[in-house]
Amino acid sequence: MRALSFLITRKFKNRFLEIIKKPSTLIPLLIFVLLIGFTIFSSGAEHHGGHRDIKELYSVAMLLYTVVFILVSKNGFSNGASIFSMADVNLIFVSPLKNTKVLFYGLLSQLGKSLTLGFFILYQSALVSDTYGVGYEALIYIFIGYGVTVFLSQMLAMLIYSLTSSDDRKCLTAKVIFYSLTGAFVLLLLYKAYTLGGINIENLVAVSNTALIRSFPVSGIMSAAVEGMLTGNIQLILIAALYCIVFVAGFYAVVYFTAKDFYEDVLKSAEVTFTAITARKEGKAQENAPRNVKVGKTGFTKGFGATAFYEKHRIENRRSRSFVLSGTSIVFVVLSAVYSFVLGEPLAIFASNVYMLTIGVGTGRWAKELLLPYIYLVPEKSSKKLLNILREQIPGLAVESILCFVPVYFILQISIIEALAMIAARITFGFLFIGVNLVLQRFFGSNDKKILVVTVYFLLILAFSLPSIVAGAVLGTFLPFNMELCYFAMAVINLPVSALIIFLCRNILEYADYNNK
Repeated sequence: MRALSFLITRKFKNRFLEIIKKPSTLIPLLIFVLLIGFTIFSSGAEHHGGHRDIKELYSVAMLLYTVVFILVSKNGFSNGASIFSMADVNLIFVSPLKNTKVLFYGLLSQLGKSLTLGFFILYQSALVSDTYGVGYEALIYIFIGYGVTVFLSQMLAMLIYSLTSSDDRKCLTAKVIFYSLTGAFVLLLLYKAYTLGGINIENLVAVSNTALIRSFPVSGIMSAAVEGMLTGNIQLILIAALYCIVFVAGFYAVVYFTAKDFYEDVLKSAEVTFTAITARKEGKAQENAPRNVKVGKTGFTKGFGATAFYEKHRIENRRSRSFVLSGTSIVFVVLSAVYSFVLGEPLAIFASNVYMLTIGVGTGRWAKELLLPYIYLVPEKSSKKLLNILREQIPGLAVESILCFVPVYFILQISIIEALAMIAARITFGFLFIGVNLVLQRFFGSNDKKILVVTVYFLLILAFSLPSIVAGAVLGTFLPFNMELCYFAMAVINLPVSALIIFLCRNILEYADYNNK
């Protein structure tokens, strides 16, 4: 065990030295700390007016944890969730250490990684403080609960993969149990809310804070733990701690007594993760396709020349997902409905949707296409090929934007013109963020300095979004009762800005192969 302790402390020390000695890592970290400090300061400011019921915050936390639990745990049906890197496999798996100690090391290492995934929660301080009247410690508690939820979900995903990866029938049975349990809890929540007098925000919040609904695996008890930490309820905290201990102990017991080939399964999952990371560093395309792909119709029936790339991406999207929408889009639609209940203000809901879009718009399939040789061999104009590989994201972005504001329209009873204006503005913001990703690809390529690239990404988003934001703010000041015009103005301004970005990056196909070497 002393060797594992030395390895953990050495990794922390090396990471600390890397941050100090590399300005490209230190400067974004300082910016991150300053932003966190700003959010803490803003959350300490006094807010006037009434606050909403704090139980809504517990319900929102449970919804967040449930979505994370489902998305992470379902990885166990495909490629699993490895808690070891290939370096760990090469160093530790061959060492004369007990399996339980090695597994404990992997879980401890993964806990730190899980916490880093929830930093976006810490930026919601002003919103939470203004809405519920709580301090920054509330976000700290939600952040901790998020990390523990991810941690336990990854354990469950690994266990599911270990027990079902060798047998498709077991995998199907586990899927049926997993999704049936999830669906049963959703139906139970809606039924209980209906029996209280109808499905509305007050009844949903009341039901979601009952012991029955909080018995949902992991996410329910974590939301109870958040309530216990905020209210000082020691009993809830102890129950949550005991639950986590029993969960981890049960995981150990199942692995030890039933999953005899656990190391082999972990090794396979680690190899899949390592291959994806290596391919990204080396500038090679890597497709994360499901284990069983439904091919359907083969061949192209449309597309010629540069337009063939759009048809290729459309077919790849159809084969890579089980639903019409991606998992990220489904999460956005659900969160938009939650914001409609919680915030109750169309402008705040629109701002939240645009904020989520900065994280979810991604690079689509066009970034992977730049890593393949085919697009450089097609005898078409570079600008025409670029526009056709960017087309792939437009239909999904449009459908996602429409579905995000459908619940807003029905829940808040806004006008159809305002809903259409919000949809148009969100779509054009999506165009703008795609352009920002194009700029990053033009200058950074497959750069592995993630902190630097992410920092530049958000700075560019702020710079390119500023014209439309200023225009919307000015119109909103002089025409406060005509928000439709503000949204349409933002949409109109975003279009030429996005077109200008794409025009300036039209020669990316002449440099992308060099940037990704």
